[in-house]
Amino acid sequence: MSATEQPCFKRVTHCIFDNDGTVMDTESIYTTAIQNVLTPYGKTYTYEMKKRMTGLAAVVASVMMVREYNLPISPEQYLVRFRAELHCLISDVKLKPGAKDLLLHLFEYRVPMAMATSGYRDTFCLKARPHCDLMPVFHHIVCGDDPELKESKPHPDIFLLAASRFKPAPPPECCLVFEDSTQGKDAGVAAGMQVVMIPDERLPLEETKGATLVLKSMADFQPELFGLPAYDYAEKFTFG
Repeated sequence: MSATEQPCFKRVTHCIFDNDGTVMDTESIYTTAIQNVLTPYGKTYTYEMKKRMTGLAAVVASVMMVREYNLPISPEQYLVRFRAELHCLISDVKLKPGAKDLLLHLFEYRVPMAMATSGYRDTFCLKARPHCDLMPVFHHIVCGDDPELKESKPHPDIFLLAASRFKPAPPPECCLVFEDSTQGKDAGVAAGMQVVMIPDERLPLEETKGATLVLKSMADFQPELFGLPAYDYAEKFTFG
């Protein structure tokens, strides 16, 4: 549903954020890392493949890459090479527009927040290092290699697990998910949660179907639509 329509949103009490492409601007880095693995085999990482890959767990994505590109290596070998390339590129990851403002705003008003990312814990820690001052806003962070996680996105498991770790745990309908990928959006919907989707501008509109709200940027999000504290825009002005 687009921001120009006038839907009836439900009040929420908790927020769960995807990381890659939602909070951190990592998708171009992932694209470069994957292309670096494919180049020696004369293959090109297309946007159509990227759409299918975004949000998937690394193990699932590795199997898909080896199969779809007919690579002469195993999924395990592909994953090792991909992670090596990725770790060389993620030393200075930037935040997506509006992400820091929203996270700090919700934290100021004591809105419980979690992160649910398909990325592995060690990779996430490298990406988060430049933003270590921001990470305490999250009550907890669930990663794709969490031992309690059974299925990856688009299954709902990661969001249900993230919700269950709040103390006390809210019902799914009280959680608002922020996502950029189709797989992540589908996972949030399957979990019984409302989903704010901030997709890649190239993603076809029909692939956002099912999202509660679709925005061009997190900077456009209005918390009060979901019963969360509104921004005090006067605080954003600097005088002198």
